Amino acid sequence: MAKVSLRIYNREIERLIEQGHTDEAIAHCRHILRTYPKHVETYRLLGKSYLEARRYGEAVDIFGRLLMAVPDDFVAHVGLSIISDEENKLDDAIWHMQRAFESQSANAAIQDELKRLYVRRDGVEPPKVRMTRGALARMYVQGELYPQAISEIRAVLAEDPQRADMQVLLALSFFKSGQKSDASDICNQLIKRYPYCFDANRIMVDLLPATADTAESTQVYRTRVGEMDPYANFSKGSIFQTAEVPDASINLERLEYSGEEVPMEQGWASSLGIGYEAPALTASSSDDQPDWLRSGGTGDDLSSRTASEAEDAIP
Repeated sequence: MAKVSLRIYNREIERLIEQGHTDEAIAHCRHILRTYPKHVETYRLLGKSYLEARRYGEAVDIFGRLLMAVPDDFVAHVGLSIISDEENKLDDAIWHMQRAFESQSANAAIQDELKRLYVRRDGVEPPKVRMTRGALARMYVQGELYPQAISEIRAVLAEDPQRADMQVLLALSFFKSGQKSDASDICNQLIKRYPYCFDANRIMVDLLPATADTAESTQVYRTRVGEMDPYANFSKGSIFQTAEVPDASINLERLEYSGEEVPMEQGWASSLGIGYEAPALTASSSDDQPDWLRSGGTGDDLSSRTASEAEDAIP
């Protein structure tokens, strides 16, 4: 097998998905996950591959795991909205597309999709998609207007305290505005519930001083971040600057695809992968929350498969 950098490999898989070679893309994703079983970007590509292949049960499982680490993940929310729409679960489709809109409020395709869903629900197309507090908060964070962002996020959390995507955004706002104690408190709360919350672990790595008293805790956070993004292990500055790490820092053997599915290691779904010990991070207490998040399940209600069939889908 020829060696290839992890990032280049991911880009090759992205092209395979775009070209419709979903079975091959799935095989390459599974091959990578045998070596890096918690790699977030490969999870994202595997979910997209399952979605394009209309293997909705597997897609829901993977996107759900992804949201436990990255609760505002754009691809996961778009994918789950598409699946919900296919399953005629209109409220769920709108809920997930609204979360995608908050991540990329300027995305014209997402705005059009939301309008289409609103027409299905209300019978009337709105002239434009109304800006939500969550979308406004993200715009403030991008503009480094942290006090305004914090105010908007707190308003969202006052209505729905379980919006972990907003909790992560609040922690980032505190962190970037120098309010280290507040950022640490929120991150600790998140990590207690979701040990592999990606940004919460990254913030803790940068916040904790390199002292003997905190060395063990810092290493735990750093290890988790490195599992989800192996390039973080080579970051010389802030753990948030992994994009500056050369692609060639992480290499692995490219799979020689022969048309066969790549089996996963025994127990990957429960122990090696990002697990389902708790409900997905986007769980909401509001009435319009999707059924699969409200129940804390893996999303099997979005498909006709039973729980046992879903377990068999990922070896």
